[in-house]
Amino acid sequence: MAVLRSARLILDAGCAAGRATVELAAGARVIAMDRDAEALARAPRHPNIWYVRADSDRVPIATDALDAVYSFGLLQVLGVDGNEDIRRALREFQRMLRPAGVAVMGTLADFRTHDSPFRSLTGAEVSQCMRNTFNLRELIGLMDSDAAGIRSRYWYIHAVPITDPAPRRRPGSPRQARAAAKRRL
Repeated sequence: MAVLRSARLILDAGCAAGRATVELAAGARVIAMDRDAEALARAPRHPNIWYVRADSDRVPIATDALDAVYSFGLLQVLGVDGNEDIRRALREFQRMLRPAGVAVMGTLADFRTHDSPFRSLTGAEVSQCMRNTFNLRELIGLMDSDAAGIRSRYWYIHAVPITDPAPRRRPGSPRQARAAAKRRL
C-alpha cells in the first residue's frame, strides 16, 4: 500500500462493498468500480469516492487518467474460466494508467482443496497474464485471514504499465547488429 501514497487518483477495481475503498480515499480521490449494483449500494459514502458500475474490461475512464489501480480479489474472480478475462482487464488497466502509474493487486494463491468458487493463480500464471501489459516489480506471497477467520494464501502484486508494448527486435546476425549500430550513430 505504500506505493499508493503518492497517487492522487486511484481506481479501486472490483471494489464490491468498498471495504478497502475508504482507506484508499484517505489521501486520494478514488473511483470505485464494480459490476454488482447491490454491492455498490452498500458501499460507504465519502466525499473523495465516486462509485461506478462497470465491467473490468470496459471501464468508462479516459486513457492515461489514473495514477494507480488497486484491486483485491478481482483476478481470482475473472480467472474462473481461464486467463483471457484477466488479460482483458489488465489491458484496460494499462490503458487507463499514466505512464508513471502503478498497479497493486491481490489474488488468491491458496492451492489447498477448499470450497471456493474462485480460482487460485500461480505466480507463473500471474506473470504470464501480465505479459505485454505490465512489468512485475514485486510478487509477495502471504497468509491472510478473511472476516470469518479462514486462513488463505494470497499473492500481492506490485506492477507498472509497459508504456511501449511493442516488443523490440534485436538484429539476428552480427552484420545486422553492426548495421543497426551505425544507424544509431
